[in-house]
Amino acid sequence: MLKQFILFICLTIVAPGIAYAQGRDRIEVQIPFSFVLRERTLPAGKYVVERTDPGRPNNLTLTKVDNSVVRVVLAQRIEKNIPSTASSLIFIMREDKLYLFQIWKVGSMNGAQVPSALENRTNDRRRQSSTLVTLKVEDH
Repeated sequence: MLKQFILFICLTIVAPGIAYAQGRDRIEVQIPFSFVLRERTLPAGKYVVERTDPGRPNNLTLTKVDNSVVRVVLAQRIEKNIPSTASSLIFIMREDKLYLFQIWKVGSMNGAQVPSALENRTNDRRRQSSTLVTLKVEDH
């Protein structure tokens, strides 16, 4: 009986932390336009972006809610000096195409940057002509 009580107390204390950690690494977002991710154009729609393996924080999964598109992305960690005021996805617009560039979660000073082959091939003139488009996500 004592073992069951201790197990119950442990689960009561630990379980909410686990649920919070899973929620903290998940963003649901309605993307109203098509965009490019790692040289593949994805359609507009509702997506879930999540870190699926805490042991590999740079691995992100992007899933269209209807499960028609699943992409695994190896991202680079980026930092800023103050916590993010909102969860957001940042896109770079170049030559009339939007490329997923960064992902930020509200309250975090760490984000994820999606490396792109396009970034490596662009010259300085094209890089200067790019525009950032920020899509803020309502947090629940």
